[in-house]
Amino acid sequence: MRAFNLQARLRLVIYAAAMSNSEAAIALFTELDLGPAPDRSMAQFPASYARQADSSGDTRAIRRAIVRARSALISMRLDDASRATAQLKRLLGNRSGPYFSRCARALRVLEASILAADDDFSASRSMLTSVASHDSDPAAATVLRYLDWKLGERKEICPSDPVDYLATPIGGKAVSRILSLCISAALAFDRLLLAVSASLATEALQLARLRYGNQSPLSTFPATLLAQVAYEQGRFEEAEALLWPRLSMIRSSGMLECAARATVLLARLSLRRGRHRAALAVLREMEALGHARGWPRLVSIATSEYARTLEILRCNELQGHENDTPGGRAPVVPLDRNRDARACRMLTAAGLDTASPDATLSFSAVEFALRRACSANSCGLVDDSYEILIVWLRIGAARGLRMAFVDAGRPLLMLLEGLYYALPTNDARLSDLRPYIATLLRSTIHPNTEKPSSSSFRPLSRRETGILQMIAHGMSNKRIAQSLGIAPETVKSHAKSIFVKLATRTRAQAVARAEAIGFL
Repeated sequence: MRAFNLQARLRLVIYAAAMSNSEAAIALFTELDLGPAPDRSMAQFPASYARQADSSGDTRAIRRAIVRARSALISMRLDDASRATAQLKRLLGNRSGPYFSRCARALRVLEASILAADDDFSASRSMLTSVASHDSDPAAATVLRYLDWKLGERKEICPSDPVDYLATPIGGKAVSRILSLCISAALAFDRLLLAVSASLATEALQLARLRYGNQSPLSTFPATLLAQVAYEQGRFEEAEALLWPRLSMIRSSGMLECAARATVLLARLSLRRGRHRAALAVLREMEALGHARGWPRLVSIATSEYARTLEILRCNELQGHENDTPGGRAPVVPLDRNRDARACRMLTAAGLDTASPDATLSFSAVEFALRRACSANSCGLVDDSYEILIVWLRIGAARGLRMAFVDAGRPLLMLLEGLYYALPTNDARLSDLRPYIATLLRSTIHPNTEKPSSSSFRPLSRRETGILQMIAHGMSNKRIAQSLGIAPETVKSHAKSIFVKLATRTRAQAVARAEAIGFL
């Protein structure tokens, strides 16, 4: 009987220790009547269990702190992420061992990611380079690639990409894959590779929808990059459909890069719709967001875009007065045969290699060249401004640029108008530019203030809505047919009906429009 009671009490001690109740375990252990010759193994067994229980409890707390920090970082709740990393640092202390070493590396990556999200790139990179195995850690490698991109932005450096895109992302690696795809899409867009940028951003958006939902914070950055491509190519409704439903999420949970690009796009879209006050209001809200989040770069971007918008409005107002009087059109200047050679020499002197333009082409180079053309025209060097403009018109026509020229302002549009009438129609080397210039000149500000509403489109059936939701998750027609148990031709027929009802041509346009009008 005594042995039975002893075993029962020992079970209570072990249970209390396993439940991380060390005080109750010690109290029960001291009440044990072990007799005159206690068994040392029996006496030490509960204490060992108590240490293991405490260690397992700390391990669970460490895992919970890491999960909280990552979740807060994804939602851009930087204060919550900082508190979670501080708790994780206290839990780790000076512990040693393989598991705690991995957790310490995860802590460094989290702290570096918080600094990167807070726009402190130098401190983040110095902290991240202290992680020895960042090449094998996809999260660390992706953050390091983002930092190299932003720190080398002025030097046109393309950071290396160590991500294996053929491997299926498992667990938290999907976040790194989405961010890496967005970085590649942004780099492609800055280098005027619009089709490549749209493809990469579409893949990132589909992965974000599939893993984290259509309205997750991770969908904001790829949606913004897709909207940039759509806006640059003149698809304004598609750009608005991608941005407006996510505007509140971009402001609350979007990273600085996403908030800056999205707000500038929305301001320019509002300006093109003739909503001048709305454009200025969006930029003021962006500036207030920068002050509230402690992002001086966002404040600087908002301030410069605000000044640019006011200058455009002033130029349009002055041009409106000039059009009321005769002679409002830009002067037509004849072009000579040596214009292309002189333009190449001028661009080479400005630091742009026209012999191999792919090495130097970027949106900053386009903006610099267009400003140079306008400056030359304002100084009376109209022929020189035309020579520069012809070279970049050829580049813009080859790369599918549109709004980069239109957003340069009214002075450039006047130059385009004069060039359109100056180009000889019988010159085979220049006649191909006339349709492209006419497309740019037709891209004037539209006074339309209406947004697409659900009443403007035919409603979708229940089956069509379900198929559209599967399309939004990136599923192909074959996979949709297998899931619904129907033929692929039936799915294709439903997809065509969806495109007709929503007045779209592609799957991405259909999903974006359905989100904007509330069908999804």
